[in-house]
Amino acid sequence: MNEKSAGDKTSKRRKTFRLGDTVRVMSGPFTAFTGKIEGINQAKALLNVRVMIYGRTKPIKLNFSDVETVSFTHEQ
Repeated sequence: MNEKSAGDKTSKRRKTFRLGDTVRVMSGPFTAFTGKIEGINQAKALLNVRVMIYGRTKPIKLNFSDVETVSFTHEQ
């Protein structure tokens, strides 16, 4: 019986991110902060996200699993 639960399938699903997308940080010291994606490293599953901290924007590096997409960029 090698049944996999639905949770296993969703954890292995690859998230799709695009430059300019707005994401919300879901874990770590910046939880609940939102920012825009400025860089994507697919090989290491890392994002460079610019967030507003104390009135200034700062770049931070986050794993794909640490964020959720809030809004997408609109390309025409």
